[in-house]
Amino acid sequence: MEEINELETILLNGLTEKYPSLKSHIPHLKVSKRQISGFSLYVYFSYVDFNEEPEMINSLFSNGEKIMIPALKEGLSYVIDVTVGMIEHIEFSTYKENWDGNFGEYQIVESEIGQ
Repeated sequence: MEEINELETILLNGLTEKYPSLKSHIPHLKVSKRQISGFSLYVYFSYVDFNEEPEMINSLFSNGEKIMIPALKEGLSYVIDVTVGMIEHIEFSTYKENWDGNFGEYQIVESEIGQ
């Protein structure tokens, strides 16, 4: 398992602004698998040394932001899956552009309404 990266941490911190009870989960998260699938990258999480009783939260969360990277003209969207109070995975999706799953430099920007 590997550590969550800077971008994943930023997005998870955005999640905890809406669901503060999930903030205590982040130090216990490790990446169990990264899976590229066509236009998407799935980052799956596992918990390490976590003994709290999770709150009953079920959510597909996104702040409506886009992640701009040099390799993609339109950037990426993302959604964080929280199931039965546990942070399951983040799905990063292109806007139908092929992508190798590497971020490199990135910038988080607000999506334009009406796109």
